[in-house]
Amino acid sequence: MVSAAEADETESEAVEPTEPGPTTAEPIAAPTVLPSVSGTAQVEQTLRGAVGEWNGEDLAFALQWQVDEVDVPGAAGETFLLLRDYANKNVRLAVTASRPGVEPMTVFSESVQITAGLLVAGALKVSGSTSVGQKLSVTAQSSQPSGATLSYQWKRAGATIPGATQASYTLTAQDLGKQITVTVTSTVTGFAPAVASAGAGKTISAGALTTVTPRVSGGAVVGTTLKSSVGSWTPSGTALKYQWKRNGVAIARATGSNYQLTTADAGKKITLSVTGSLAGYTSRTITSAPTGTVLRVLSASPVPKISGTAKVGAKLTVSAGTWKPAPVTLSYQWLRNGKAISGAIKPSYTLAKADGGAQITVRVTGKKPGYASVTKVASSRSIPKVLSGAQPKISGSALVGSKLTVGRGKWTAGTKLSTQWLRNGTAIRGATDASYTLRSADIGTKISVRVTGSQSGYSTASRVSAATATVKTPSRTKPSSGGNCPAWAPIKGNQGRYDWIYHVPGSTYYSRTIPEECFSTTRAAEAAGYRAPLR
Repeated sequence: MVSAAEADETESEAVEPTEPGPTTAEPIAAPTVLPSVSGTAQVEQTLRGAVGEWNGEDLAFALQWQVDEVDVPGAAGETFLLLRDYANKNVRLAVTASRPGVEPMTVFSESVQITAGLLVAGALKVSGSTSVGQKLSVTAQSSQPSGATLSYQWKRAGATIPGATQASYTLTAQDLGKQITVTVTSTVTGFAPAVASAGAGKTISAGALTTVTPRVSGGAVVGTTLKSSVGSWTPSGTALKYQWKRNGVAIARATGSNYQLTTADAGKKITLSVTGSLAGYTSRTITSAPTGTVLRVLSASPVPKISGTAKVGAKLTVSAGTWKPAPVTLSYQWLRNGKAISGAIKPSYTLAKADGGAQITVRVTGKKPGYASVTKVASSRSIPKVLSGAQPKISGSALVGSKLTVGRGKWTAGTKLSTQWLRNGTAIRGATDASYTLRSADIGTKISVRVTGSQSGYSTASRVSAATATVKTPSRTKPSSGGNCPAWAPIKGNQGRYDWIYHVPGSTYYSRTIPEECFSTTRAAEAAGYRAPLR
């Protein structure tokens, strides 16, 4: 190789130029010392290259780094940074010498294998409760370099736990009494994996079962079946055992989820104890709240019966029957359409207007100390609605022969009405029309009329008018079609050729006279213009 000083010296000793002659450029000679690479051939380290030693002048050198004999784009300097992707590959330096007019020459340094980088794992920390059923978790500080991918393996007493490859692990019954550790492997491309281990620090203890207090439902009455509700136990799979107790003492053979109360339970309180057990966990027993004091059952509690007319205004009475064992205290509550009627708490009840159209029944409750109260309800009675109707009114004169007419007034829509005329309050046979003509039988009496309404779903209702004045006879009247005068007006008035003569019963011509008018008294006849006969 020619140094720069030697080149300067050659130039200074130049002689005068002579006539040029034919020349031939010499080829580039191989270097006496090959290119070389220095530095640590490890990921993320920098290598430095040297071109070697060459003989010859005016040589220019070009450098090119290669990985596995392939040029690395842009890597043409004296230094070369080893990237992570180059781990376990070979690196070398290609040096090309060139001079004008001759073929360039490329030579290579020796290949060097790039080794993986040294990864430093972050410190580990295991946290969590060390009892069966609890979860342990491991955290790792950042590795050097950072960005490592972590894989986990939990171990039981140093042996691998199949499938336990997450950052957390839930302790099982198999871990009871053992030491639990975790191994964390950190991996980064281009670096050798780093392995670290840490432990929970304590031997694994038995887990604690969790649940809620069991509940007991059902009446505390002899013969009733009590049912249990135990809720959920954690973890699932917990085996449960039941034990019913009487005043805190276990009841023989009462080990099911339900229990039927017997006479031996009367006067006592019942509880249920539930014991849960599961491998790896401490067994736990939890007891329900006690029932109320168990009551006996009445030996007789008959269904009550209602008697009386089912009509507004009528009185209903309940017969409660005989309750045993005596004495049993009875209480009553009348109901309208299933709801209590305020104040109706006696054995009898007078139906009110509000009961019309309703279902009426009565509830009888029997109570006795130490016994369960019993309530019985009688069969209901349908109460018809009440018709609305006005009091009828009579028009017309209270005189025999006059026609009386009834005004029936306004009634509930759809009501069918019937009429009955009354003489001194007694029905007049056949007098059922809207009008009535007063007759002899009515003299000295008072006339009224009863209007009766009926409609499906309603109680039949009757309204009676005010009575007329005492029926009297008029002073004069027309004879009957047969020419006879009524008994109350026996005097015959004859207008014929005899010049308005009246005849009294027993007179000479009375029986042969056909009257035009009849009078009750001779004074009335005379007032009408008639005169007495001569004989």
